[in-house]
Amino acid sequence: MLERLHEYLKDKLDYPVETKDTDYKSAVKFDEQTDFAAKLVKHILGFANSGGGYIIIGFKEKPDKSLEPDSALTDEITASYEVTRLCQHVEKYLIGQDRIKIEVYKQPSERATYPIISIGRFPEYPFVCTKDYTSSSTGETILESGHIYIRTEGARTLTVKAPSEWSQLIRECIKASQEIEAKKPTEEQGDQWEGLFSAWVKNENNNAMTEMISAGFTQGFFKFIIRVPYGLDQIGNAALLEIARKSECHNTGWPIGVVMTKHEYKPASLADGIRAVINTGDEFDYWTMNNHGHFFFVRSHQEDTSDQALTKGRKVLWFDVAIWRISEIITYAANLCSELNLKQGDEIQLTLSYEGLKGRVLSAAKPLRPFGRSDKCTEDKYEKELELRLTDIMPKLKDHVYQIAVGLFGLFDFYKPDRATVDSIVDEFLNARR
Repeated sequence: MLERLHEYLKDKLDYPVETKDTDYKSAVKFDEQTDFAAKLVKHILGFANSGGGYIIIGFKEKPDKSLEPDSALTDEITASYEVTRLCQHVEKYLIGQDRIKIEVYKQPSERATYPIISIGRFPEYPFVCTKDYTSSSTGETILESGHIYIRTEGARTLTVKAPSEWSQLIRECIKASQEIEAKKPTEEQGDQWEGLFSAWVKNENNNAMTEMISAGFTQGFFKFIIRVPYGLDQIGNAALLEIARKSECHNTGWPIGVVMTKHEYKPASLADGIRAVINTGDEFDYWTMNNHGHFFFVRSHQEDTSDQALTKGRKVLWFDVAIWRISEIITYAANLCSELNLKQGDEIQLTLSYEGLKGRVLSAAKPLRPFGRSDKCTEDKYEKELELRLTDIMPKLKDHVYQIAVGLFGLFDFYKPDRATVDSIVDEFLNARR
């Protein structure tokens, strides 16, 4: 498949002609601060709203309007087109929308290696520009908030205004809708996927418990499972590893789902995904991600191996650490969905549980945060299941955290946390970017 793609791209280098799905640009280094980068965003939006296409860097127009290789193309220019950097720049103009599927291929030829930007079509709704860009040197308005751009049959990128342009956009929307309907699972497929997911969770839970008990961590743990929409294309293990790495929340020194490189801690490649088992002696983590994007995580209670001066010899649950970790779990879920390129309208299921609660009292990890309750928890387990729409995960983060905190802490003799206190700890988490 990839070989056929490169043959196709090679033809575009050998026979350069601008069409509805192919554009050529001169050899200009990618720099987010330039007018060229803003124009690139405009063309990418246009292609994404018109069925997708390619932008090839390294060709210039001759006086007769035909195209020829640009001798100014260098390895430095080619290297500047890096997919993560390009995607991050484009996303500044797509606030609150799905990601555009962008790939950057470095296509070699006899003359040079050409950066080719591949743009996928919008998944459900057309992309709308959400930010203005005006050239500081010419005063030209290159991008306008609220505008929808398309790529026309005449190989031009335009704002949708004329009836023919609206007609083209509507046709693309119909195609996208038909593809979505065609991909919807039947009831039988849904039952099958649910069965496979449940079997996977059961297997990972058994593995995690065996590993954790063998390592000597027997007093309790918290666990969460992220079930993403069924039917996603299978993801290779190398791609899963990169998704896991990018999903980490860098607000703490020991992130949830941490991807380590040390031999005994680094994730292993499995037949159905990746898995990490991390036993530091003080803490135990077990996490796994399967080839359909589902995620499973277990961590031992930090309180059980902490300095006795902090716990005063009691079995405790630190309410402030719990709020921090719940915030991180939900943020991790949002990051994972983003890295999986899920659509904004998609829903995920997040199941969070705390076990080994019986006999614990609520306390605080921070000495300067006075808190203490002598009422012991009589239940051993708390579990909460949330259906989260992607568009609401981070905007409603504090609501989600408070909802879980009320249920969890309510097991400690009906204790109800103060909303302002919970919100302040969530803010601490959000502001602790490392």
